[in-house]
Amino acid sequence: RLVGGVALSAAHHYNLCRWGLDKDPASGLQRQFMETDALAMLKNSKEMRGIGNLFREEVSWTKEMIDKIICHQVAAANQAALLEALEVGIEKDFSTLPYLGNMGTVSLPITAAIAEESNHLHKGDRVAFFGIGSGLNSLMLGWEW
Repeated sequence: RLVGGVALSAAHHYNLCRWGLDKDPASGLQRQFMETDALAMLKNSKEMRGIGNLFREEVSWTKEMIDKIICHQVAAANQAALLEALEVGIEKDFSTLPYLGNMGTVSLPITAAIAEESNHLHKGDRVAFFGIGSGLNSLMLGWEW
């Protein structure tokens, strides 16, 4: 059951991650590119720290009431920053980052599916899904499993 959710944005950081098509100067052909300023994203993500409090207020959960966390997984440093912002210990997080790496937007749903298949999620668990994105955007959803 979806309990509720919140979104937070700091859109003035839209330029921290760019992707698209570019013309290769040597061949004249179009090529895809992606550029991310990972250090700036991590540094400026501090503006998003309030999402944990907004989320807990929206779903009427204390940090102790969150049983499990499923996060969009970018890198270990980002994972640590997210958990710190939520004031939730790493033992509540189910991570596929060590063996799947950063899979972009599909990392959260795939990680949730693997957590379910491996019996990490149990009936009645209060599960927080935490999605993050470039530009800086965050979305948190609360589920009663």
